[in-house]
Amino acid sequence: MKKWIAGLTLTGLLAFGGSGVLAEEKTDYIITFSQQTIPKAIVEEMADLGVDVLQEVPQIGVINVSTSNPEFKAWAQHHGGIAAVAEDVELRSPEVELERAYEINQLRVNASEADLYEEYQWDIKRVTNNGESWKLNAGNHDVLVGVIDSGVDTTHPDLKDNLLFAKSFVPGTADNSYSGMHGTHVAGTIAANGRVMGVGPELAMASYRVSNWTSILAGITTAADDGVDIANLSLGTYSMMNNEQQRTLHLSASRAVRYAQSKDMMIVGANGNNAIDLGKKMYTIPGEGAQWSGPLHDTFSDIPWVISVSSSTIHDELAYYSNYGNVDLAGPGGDTEARALSTVPGGYGYAIGTSMAAPKVAASLALVKAENPELTPAQIRTLLQQTADFGTGKSRQHFGHGIVNVYEALKK
Repeated sequence: MKKWIAGLTLTGLLAFGGSGVLAEEKTDYIITFSQQTIPKAIVEEMADLGVDVLQEVPQIGVINVSTSNPEFKAWAQHHGGIAAVAEDVELRSPEVELERAYEINQLRVNASEADLYEEYQWDIKRVTNNGESWKLNAGNHDVLVGVIDSGVDTTHPDLKDNLLFAKSFVPGTADNSYSGMHGTHVAGTIAANGRVMGVGPELAMASYRVSNWTSILAGITTAADDGVDIANLSLGTYSMMNNEQQRTLHLSASRAVRYAQSKDMMIVGANGNNAIDLGKKMYTIPGEGAQWSGPLHDTFSDIPWVISVSSSTIHDELAYYSNYGNVDLAGPGGDTEARALSTVPGGYGYAIGTSMAAPKVAASLALVKAENPELTPAQIRTLLQQTADFGTGKSRQHFGHGIVNVYEALKK
């Protein structure tokens, strides 16, 4: 069975939950091999122990397995060819975070009107200088943004022209499937073009639907192989290196990020919604009842190469829920006073979170690349950092280099 891990949270609208493991049921494990390959001999040893391989991530030497053998974990922990083993974790999407605002009425969908953008999308206007950035560059389909999330509604009229393809890493689901609203909301923030607008309304997107930790790793590595230029990860978890379970997740995530880096795929990570300073040594995570001692890592956003994003409000202040202390850039993610409107399956909906802030940075990176295709990922990142601003905010601890401003970046 998949295990829900209490105390670990995904950013925005995804979270881990808690559940016990029944002895008679199968348990799923993440196996990270010592070498970044999948050794056939060790897999055969596992088969002899009654272990089934569910999923492979061959690019980084990680597999997802299932077994009812109670001695398997101890065997794996002492195997010289295995670097780490931990129980796999499943993702779930709370229903309370998104509020549906408008249903799709096909007679009203007109990309030339963008009526909902004009009235409600303060956050997109903040990043694009009221749409002025689109006069400089609105994107093109030569630059591809990967949405690694819960899946995207491929039929949504505001998204379908820019969504080139979709892949699912959830067993038994179609590539164009989706779960909940989260991924569709994120995709609209990046490249919607209709009643609502994304930061880059002419950018190309690809959807990678994920459900558990191994599928996230597969989504990242496959996106890199597909030639994705920028991947958005509005998800993650907290990790402490003195906890074997969390250390294993962090190790495998770091491998996936390094693989993406080797392919020049930029990654943007949401920084989390627990209102904690990631620079402190002791933490009590609100709502989780968990106290952490020692450095707390936000996986993926604190891994080198990943651009970590916090969330700002309509007043350019740190959102009440946003983590801080380990931030590269900020993006408008909203709060209860002014939320972020975007696409959801069958319509449009409001949401708040660092999940809504990160895709604004991802789209901005993509627009800079579209305007300056000769720039390296490091140069694109630097340009976006140099042109960010703090608005009314003052704290680098909260916003890193500042709130992303793609209009200023495109003017350079």
